[in-house]
Amino acid sequence: MHRATPDMVIVLDFHDPGQVPGLEERPREDLSAVACTGPCLWLASDETATVERLTTRDGRTFAGHRTFPVGAMFGLPAGADEEIDIEGLTADGGYLWITGSHSRVRKKPKDKHSDAKAFDRLTRVRFRPNRNFIARVPLVEEDGLPALAPSADGRCAARLRMDESGNSLSHALRDDEHIGRFLEIPAKENGFDVEGIAAAGDRLFLGLRGPVLRGWALILEITAVVATGDGTLDLVPVGPDGLAYRKHFLDLGGLGIRDLVRRGEDLLILAGPTMDLDGPVTVHLWPGGAVTSHEQIVRRDRLPKVLDLPYGAGTDHAEGLALLGGHGEPERLLVVYDSPGPNRRLPDGNVLADLFALDWGRV
Repeated sequence: MHRATPDMVIVLDFHDPGQVPGLEERPREDLSAVACTGPCLWLASDETATVERLTTRDGRTFAGHRTFPVGAMFGLPAGADEEIDIEGLTADGGYLWITGSHSRVRKKPKDKHSDAKAFDRLTRVRFRPNRNFIARVPLVEEDGLPALAPSADGRCAARLRMDESGNSLSHALRDDEHIGRFLEIPAKENGFDVEGIAAAGDRLFLGLRGPVLRGWALILEITAVVATGDGTLDLVPVGPDGLAYRKHFLDLGGLGIRDLVRRGEDLLILAGPTMDLDGPVTVHLWPGGAVTSHEQIVRRDRLPKVLDLPYGAGTDHAEGLALLGGHGEPERLLVVYDSPGPNRRLPDGNVLADLFALDWGRV
């Protein structure tokens, strides 16, 4: 398989003299989501309850690391510091939207573990309520740069209603004929796992790594509006029979969805394995996906492939997409990677991400 070669490699510098030494390690090693506003990249790790901001002056190095503790802006069931497992970020309408994975966890046995310990790890499945997180946080200007704030100009941070057993979306899905039975299955085992988000106003598209049903991936569409007075988001009925969601099935050749990016009326889809495998990893275009008015079955001939992305053996797992350029500038697709391989780690501790040129005439 021919894999695309990036036309530019950029440096992500998470060093921050104002932070406790070592805190920059976690986002660099576990990047799971990215979005772009102006000169800033917003990034997240799947091990924290924070969003990271990096800024560029030359388009090649993103530095000036600042951490925003978004978990502390909300009352979370497991506390503000417990991980959200952020897997998707997107900016739209003056807000940064954030989604957790909503997934359950089964720990992986390690070589050092005894057989008894390995059996124990493979037996226990954990539910972490903070992962059932969908929220938006106002974007503001601070010292000439975009920043996150709990409230600004009549806008406020708000999240989907959540409790110790899930949130309003997961509760609505419990009786779903396609998804309900997968809510109890862990991530990386074809269980329910949100890995991408794209927004068009209050309309949200959630890309699922799992479940994949007979090779068909899923995008959930919801509309979340601020409830009067209490800073939470309510779901508006949008689906058949008054359901709070729509389902869109996409033929991505057996792959699940690892991230979503909105491009006008279209959606760009990062596709990768549902299970704990390295590849293949591809990017597809769903023309008109962001303006659909009903549930759809989207066959492969309506999902042209944009790129075949590189991946490593146990490393360089593409986890986040962001669209850079436009408005007269050449469009490029930024890809950030979880578990960066040795070639992505610089001696100074920084990490590399890829920019791919997009030629829509060839799609």
